[in-house]
Amino acid sequence: MLRARRYRVLLVFATIFVLAFIHFARSREQAPSAWSAPPPVDRHPASFSPDLPAADQVDLKDSAPIIAPPSPPAPESFEQHSTEEATDPSTETLSDVRPSVSAEVPKSSDDASPKDNGSEGESGPLQTNVGSQGQGKSGVETPEAPWPHPHWKKVPEQYPIASEDFIRLPVGQSKTLPKLQADFKDESSADKMKRLQRLSTIKSEFEHAWTGYKTSAMGHDEVMPLRGGYRDPFNGWGATLVDGLDTLWLMGLKEEFSIAVDYIKTIDFTTSKKKDIPVFETTIRYLGGLLGAYDISGHKHGVLLEKAVELAEVLMGAFDTPNRMPTLFYKWAPVYAAQSHRGDKKAVLAELGSLSVEFTRLAQLTKENKYYDAIARITNELDKFQDNTQFPGLWPMRIDASGCKKTPTHLDHEAPRGNKLGESPTSVLPSKAHPTKPAPTDAQSYAEFLEPRDTRSLHDDAQPAEYGGVSAQGYPNSESEYRASFEQQASDIQCHDGLAAPASESEKYGLGALADSTYEYLPKEYMLLGGLNEQYRTMYEKVIKATRERLVFQPMIKGGRDVRFLGTVTVPKPPGRTKVTYDGDHLSCFVGGMVGIGAKLFGIEGDLDLAYKLTDACVWAYESTKTGIMPEQFSLVPCKKGEKCEWDEAIYYKALDPNLEERLARAAARKEDKDKKKSTEEPEPESPNSIKKSHAKRERGNWHVVATPNEDLPRKEEVAPENVEEAEEEKVPSHEEFAAARIRNERLPPGVTRLVNRKYILRPEAIESVFIMFRLTGDNYWREKGWEMFEAVSKYTRTELANSVIEDVTVENPKMVDEMQSFWLAETLKYFYLLFSDPSVVSLDDYVLNTEAHPLKRPQY
Repeated sequence: MLRARRYRVLLVFATIFVLAFIHFARSREQAPSAWSAPPPVDRHPASFSPDLPAADQVDLKDSAPIIAPPSPPAPESFEQHSTEEATDPSTETLSDVRPSVSAEVPKSSDDASPKDNGSEGESGPLQTNVGSQGQGKSGVETPEAPWPHPHWKKVPEQYPIASEDFIRLPVGQSKTLPKLQADFKDESSADKMKRLQRLSTIKSEFEHAWTGYKTSAMGHDEVMPLRGGYRDPFNGWGATLVDGLDTLWLMGLKEEFSIAVDYIKTIDFTTSKKKDIPVFETTIRYLGGLLGAYDISGHKHGVLLEKAVELAEVLMGAFDTPNRMPTLFYKWAPVYAAQSHRGDKKAVLAELGSLSVEFTRLAQLTKENKYYDAIARITNELDKFQDNTQFPGLWPMRIDASGCKKTPTHLDHEAPRGNKLGESPTSVLPSKAHPTKPAPTDAQSYAEFLEPRDTRSLHDDAQPAEYGGVSAQGYPNSESEYRASFEQQASDIQCHDGLAAPASESEKYGLGALADSTYEYLPKEYMLLGGLNEQYRTMYEKVIKATRERLVFQPMIKGGRDVRFLGTVTVPKPPGRTKVTYDGDHLSCFVGGMVGIGAKLFGIEGDLDLAYKLTDACVWAYESTKTGIMPEQFSLVPCKKGEKCEWDEAIYYKALDPNLEERLARAAARKEDKDKKKSTEEPEPESPNSIKKSHAKRERGNWHVVATPNEDLPRKEEVAPENVEEAEEEKVPSHEEFAAARIRNERLPPGVTRLVNRKYILRPEAIESVFIMFRLTGDNYWREKGWEMFEAVSKYTRTELANSVIEDVTVENPKMVDEMQSFWLAETLKYFYLLFSDPSVVSLDDYVLNTEAHPLKRPQY
């Protein structure tokens, strides 16, 4: 009986087990249909951030710091080169200063993981990561993109040029060009010690900012100097790293230079988190940075030239247009690069004409004429257009570079817009549809090649872009976004003309923002070509003649200082009354150095004196503010040309209060209207509240107000008039009061009528001209003024991490902005350093400095 019960219990348990097993198996079979995941968020590519990192892209922000990192593997297409140190006997320091912070180890792509890349992406035009040093910071990790980032690859050109038709580098013995640098005297031991102390201080400022970048943003474009972390406005290839490379070498930081070179080996220029490349900024910062470091280090680091070629091959696709003018925001992905594209209707002049120096030097180093051909065609078109503008000798700040004869009815492709300086240029070039005659050599000055061509406008929807940013666009949502229509391809056949004025209501002419480096590169390209192309000399002489006659003005300032600034001319269309804006702006401060170089290089009489006055104007602007730093832009009162320029308070006050009569007339009209209204109105009975107000008015002289439960009643001197009109009537100031109030409230330096932009963004242009003027003249005045500028800039921009932009140079404690552009290390601190270096270091007779201050060797043919 007991045994039967035992079996019964076992049977029950067995039954339960079998039923449980069947239920479990049945639930497993139904799982796919019975369970569904919640709907995915942002699953469609269109809703992902445009700047999400690639799964195969290396993220180096978490690298452990060590003193001497091993060399990471270079990309497969390039062989390894030694990065051993090379000594630079010209470098001077008081002691052998070593970096105080160790470097980070670059990871190879084999070590990269999705987690490493997760925090790098961000939507919007600028990639930013505040917590870039690990997960302990405030950075938010962004999910990986669900598709791999594309890689650039060479595609067949739509409008190719046969190699025999390339415009070739000039050949022959270089001309003996005039010596630029002054003959410097031997310095005393006391002067040398003083100079070396200043040199050491500047070097320490650089090391401080470099260390901040290296520890918080290594491998990214910019460090955020207040909070730490990074921004990636220039495709995330490490703009500050590449831009500051030759400065490391010049300052004798050879170990840091070697570490940076190892890091550069890991940069992959064939992919980016941005779908477009800002061609101008990429050329001057990256291409110029690589070539400058290669030249200044004595060609001992071949990987730098290899990476420059890798980048240039990508950029060359931007020139594949019907008239061979580059699309300056170039969509590099193969699916777009294989399609037809062209120049833009509203190309910004500075971007159009500022590619020549870098591509010429690359052609010289590689012996590849295709790089020189690309920029020589732009020069040809600028040359043809120069005498046919509304301001002969100068070019408008925006140019129709499309080359199209008419505007198609469909929506045209246009270079992507961003917050950067411009779009694209235009020139005449052979294509599949329109073969052209072989281009002559530079030595012939293109005499027969430069034939006038008719040009029309295109791309009316082009939008302006600001200097210093990039396109906000990210990756394409689909390949269809890139497919060119048959209509567009048909219209391209008509887009082979040259440059023309854009279709707009007016044109602006000047040498400042939107135009600057196009003019700067004319004498520099002439030197880089050994004087074998007179085209650049001729163009420069036309520019400087028009500038002297129409743009240069003397401002009325206190103290009798004889300085010059440059105005901006606006010409209406159809031609009418020309408007001249008399402004000073920091970006235009490069002109003093350019005019000084042109004066000695081309023997232009009187221009060295003009260069002195233009440079000293910027020194005056630095000395005129509370911080000792020049603001970005401000308005001035011009003196009449040819007349003695003396300070006149009445003229200055009139400029501060130009609408005096209208202002007083409006006040008188309000008073008259009020009087008429009072005469027609019947008096109202007084209320208890009005009695209290009346009593308050009677007691106002005794600074007393009768107590009242009304909370809106003003107190003491703050008692307001009974209505707004009365307030306006009481506050109408006299002419002198109005002007004095503006000076006081707006903190205007004497002579300045308006501060258009009070910022200082770590710009180099003023110290650039100060440095050049010292090298040209040997006058120690420039070193002393440069030191004052350095002390002011260092005092107000230095942060615990690096250096930052400041919001207002007219206040004692300016607010800082969490930005540090790469040119702070590439240009500003380099020019300060070179000012106090031995004049043989980067001699102006041996090197050409590009617009980002990268030293390119002047070859001896």
